[in-house]
Amino acid sequence: MYIVSLFLFFFVFFRKETQIMAKPFPILGFDVGGTKVAVSLVLSDGTLVASSRVPNKEREPDDVLPAMVSAGKSLLADAGMTRDDLKAVGVCTPSPLDFKNGIVMAPSNLKKWKHVPIRDYLADAFGVRAFFDNDSNASGLAEWLFGSGVGSQDMLYISISTGIGAGVIANGRLVRGATCDAGEVGHMVLDADGSLCNCGLRGCWEAFSGGRAIAQRVQRELANSPNSTVVQLAGGIVDNIDMKTISDAVEANDPYACAIWDEMMERHAQAIGMLHNIFNPSIIALGTIAIQCGDLFMKPLFERVKKYGWKQPREACAIVPGKLGSKLGEYAGAAVALYALHEIGEWDLPWQAE
Repeated sequence: MYIVSLFLFFFVFFRKETQIMAKPFPILGFDVGGTKVAVSLVLSDGTLVASSRVPNKEREPDDVLPAMVSAGKSLLADAGMTRDDLKAVGVCTPSPLDFKNGIVMAPSNLKKWKHVPIRDYLADAFGVRAFFDNDSNASGLAEWLFGSGVGSQDMLYISISTGIGAGVIANGRLVRGATCDAGEVGHMVLDADGSLCNCGLRGCWEAFSGGRAIAQRVQRELANSPNSTVVQLAGGIVDNIDMKTISDAVEANDPYACAIWDEMMERHAQAIGMLHNIFNPSIIALGTIAIQCGDLFMKPLFERVKKYGWKQPREACAIVPGKLGSKLGEYAGAAVALYALHEIGEWDLPWQAE
């Protein structure tokens, strides 16, 4: 009887302890972009508790960083939490960055952010560990942990927006590479005689199909065509032409816009076919433009990608729009922290904990 009672005591005790360990804990996430910082309070089970925005267009980091801390503290207070409840902080920024030391170096869309020790600043401000990564990796982690990649071992999340970048998950781990530059897929050279890319190379995927490159090309080509459908959809102002204007013109069956779109989709298919063969993922999730345009983007991609990769890896892979959509930035920073905690054995992946 004594042994049975002792067994029951330890069973209940350890079960209770396990339940405490498994209780969702809060993470503050910060996704630093060129015009705003997404600040979010996320639980480790993927619950988005609350979020806010801090303006960041052409602002000094000395002004933005305290505002980020203030926004994070407000989210905690509004949720009835304190810094003592907080497990960790995660932050992501555009590259280039010094991953090891947690420093933003000099991203092209954060011109005033030069050698900013953002990770340690946030760690000191909140009194917890802070973790840091680039925005492509963070987006890939968010989509893997809480979006279209849940449960997969091998996936890519490709952001197709102003530029093109990827978060790469292989064999259940984020791939950073020797210099933390893995995932810069937008700068795979598809044609060495192609247009000059912002990175200095010619013929990059991004130079052919990135949102900025496409918009700038159309602006140049239609500079003296005020009656063009594309220009009219931009309110008659050539400099206002963007990807939304171009996709609207495609849907209106404008011949010029359709030709541009076909060229763009051909390059997208070429690059994604290459990625099928290189990484052999089970999922490729596409962000931003693919989500916004839906079938206008996905259908021609499916039709063309067959030419550019082997059948076996292609058929083993689902190409899908990202599931998190507009919420991606609210999960990205938190995903950086959660994955870091997973790497040091302090958090199980959601599908491992079940």
